[in-house]
Parts: sequence; structure tokens; C-alpha cells
Amino acid sequence: MEDLSFIPNLLNGPLDVYRDTSSFDWKRLKLALEGDIQLLRLKYKIWHTLENDPLFAHNIVTPPVEEQKRITQMQLQKINQYKFLTDEIFNAGYMKRTRTLMTINEAVQSLAPSVSVKMAIGIYLFSNAILSLGTERHRQFYEATIKDRKYVASFALTEIAHGSDAKLMRTTSTYDPKTKEFVIHTPDFEAAKCWVGNLGKILCDILFFALFFHSLEIISEVFAFFSLSSYNARNV
Repeated sequence: MEDLSFIPNLLNGPLDVYRDTSSFDWKRLKLALEGDIQLLRLKYKIWHTLENDPLFAHNIVTPPVEEQKRITQMQLQKINQYKFLTDEIFNAGYMKRTRTLMTINEAVQSLAPSVSVKMAIGIYLFSNAILSLGTERHRQFYEATIKDRKYVASFALTEIAHGSDAKLMRTTSTYDPKTKEFVIHTPDFEAAKCWVGNLGKILCDILFFALFFHSLEIISEVFAFFSLSSYNARNV
């Protein structure tokens, strides 16, 4: 039997009379639902760490929106410093690494939901797009984002008219062979990018999606570009 002593006991209260009549061990059920004791240990490690960090203490009075944004960014930086994703897990297989990242985000979400969203979009969604759409030369950016946390990027997919249905995307990128550049064009307001999370105040890195044209011929329904603050714009 696994040692579940790392799971704290529930506080005494009016529900004790019902808990005492339970026919199963709730800690065993918790493990069964999690499916992996190491991931469950990781969750409690994260909760214990953040609960003892004053930066994650809940405010009695809701701060102004701008102050909430500042605190959220500071919390994200602090979580990055804790390095809950170890080198061993990062170098493990894709499935184990991804499941661990999901566990970390689930644990953070229960204490700091705003940070969780920023992590999910700016780190996980961005890095997975690079991993799935890029080539071997782009892996350095995946590692720099997931492991080293050098980048937190915005995700520019949604447009006013089509929402997140990529098949209806209208923003175009046309390759100019004379200048060897991509010309990004938004034909009208309905094609404008919107809800580009994290962009502006917090960061300058972006993953940008557009239809790809070459000599007036569509090459790809959706093409992704990413621009990092320390690099020139590069196409994925």
C-alpha cells in the first residue's frame, strides 16, 4: 500500500459524523482519481510552497485591476523560480512531461487562477505550437520556454469575425521574393486579431497566425509566425 501520509487530514467539523460512516478511505479515492502518486505528491508540494509564500496570500479587499495584473506577473515569475518542472521530467517522454505540466497548472489554478491562465496560454500553448508546427531548429525555443522560462508569449489566432475557427481566417501573409519578407495584411476590421492574451503591458513575444500566400497562390490554410523580443521575426 502506498504511503499517503503526505496528504493532510481534514479539519474536524460538523461533517465528521458522516465521514465516520464512510466505507472507503477518501485518500485512496483521491489517489485513484489522480492516477499517479508522484503527481499527487507534486500537487501537495506546490500547494504547500505557495501557501507559505506571502506573495500568494489572498487579499481581503480586491485590489484595482492594474494592481491585480502586477501581482499576477510577480506570482508567475516566482513560480518560474521554484522550478517545479525538474530536468528529469523535462527530459522524460512527451506524455509524462505533458501530464506533469498539466498537474502543475491544475495545482496553481486552485490557488491563483489568473496565473494559471497566463501559464496555459503564454507558456504551454505557445511552446506546444512551436513543438508541433516547428522543425528541429525551433526546439531551442521550446526548451527556452518550458524549461528555462525565458519567454511568455501571446497567442494571436482569434479574429473579430470568425472567433477561433481557423478555417475562416482572413489575415494573410504574402511572401515577397524581392525583399525576402512576409507582408502581413488585415483586409478590414472584421479580420483584425483580438483577445491576444498577454500582449502589450506584460510581454512583446507573439505567435501569430495567418493564411500563407506566395505569388497570389495560397500555400497553406494557416501559417504560424513567432517573434521573440531577443530575435528577429521567424516563421514556423
